[in-house]
Amino acid sequence: MPISDLPTTSIVDSLEEIWGLPYQPAGCPQCKQVYLVEASRIGSICPNCVRGKLEPQPALLRLEPPERLIPFKISREELRAILKNYTAGVWIRPDDLNPEALLNRLMPVLWPGWLVDGLVVGYWSAEMGYDYQVKSSEEIYRTGQWQTKEMVETRIRWETRAGQIVRRYDNIGVPGMEEHQRLMEIVGGFHMDQIDPYQPNQIGQASLRVPDLPPESAWPAAKANLDRAAGEECTQAAGAQHVRNFNLRAEYDSVNWTQLLLPVYITYYADDQGQAHPIYINGQTGVIGGKRLASQRKGWIWAGASLAIAILLFVLGLLSFAATPALAPLGVLGVLLVLLGLGMGVFSIVAVIWPWHWNRGQL
Repeated sequence: MPISDLPTTSIVDSLEEIWGLPYQPAGCPQCKQVYLVEASRIGSICPNCVRGKLEPQPALLRLEPPERLIPFKISREELRAILKNYTAGVWIRPDDLNPEALLNRLMPVLWPGWLVDGLVVGYWSAEMGYDYQVKSSEEIYRTGQWQTKEMVETRIRWETRAGQIVRRYDNIGVPGMEEHQRLMEIVGGFHMDQIDPYQPNQIGQASLRVPDLPPESAWPAAKANLDRAAGEECTQAAGAQHVRNFNLRAEYDSVNWTQLLLPVYITYYADDQGQAHPIYINGQTGVIGGKRLASQRKGWIWAGASLAIAILLFVLGLLSFAATPALAPLGVLGVLLVLLGLGMGVFSIVAVIWPWHWNRGQL
């Protein structure tokens, strides 16, 4: 595809309005990500790293507004329930990891993506694999005699195929962010059949993340996805079940880029060391993800208190045993106190080990 066919991007500085919104570009000095935000959000926490604060800075983006948007679908009460269930999975958690604090910090953000349409014209070749079955038999000695067992094995017959392709593919998804794959693994996918035309009044108070993969940088991924779609169709046309060594020599015409906005809620909490960790919620499906760290410090506090109680119970149990000759029922009480002391001692060990073990699984 000629470079001239790519959408043009421009460097924009402080503006009174962009994409039909009273937004301006702002960036984070920590993670270097750039957003379009309301002026009141300058100086607020960065929705990406949740550590730096947004500062005014120029942004490289398309002046044309996005064409498509997936709207937010999750209500505030649904968000509260999602966060409650998510935090409930951590037994000994930091005080900051609680549903109400997370709910109050929620930041609606629209992540960028691309939808690419294009005409693929060229020649392809590949080895196509066709399944076929081979019947054989196996002799097995069982219960004192030989028995014949029939076996059906599926094999693949590889044949070379080649042809010409002239096909148009629409709405091929292409990442708009370098972190796209990692973030999608956290929040899951989006239902692409629920896309609305972009309207400024649908944005609400959401921040818009500026693509760090503009069209000129995202074209290799777009080309690869177009080739993949072509390969799948060639395999289907050949009636094959498998394909290998697919090679496509093609040109790409009438390529059209559509910017898509994806809804996500981002919140955060601080761990024992005061370090912030983001939590992501898919604004369409409610899928939630992010590190849920336990509190090792709280585990030590619980362990210390439990151990003190265990020692006290053990001492009282021994004193009860000592007083048994004078008052026989104290012997039973002594047994109970010693058992309770042992139980609290075990709990103190668990309170130390569990946060460490849990956090290892989160890293």
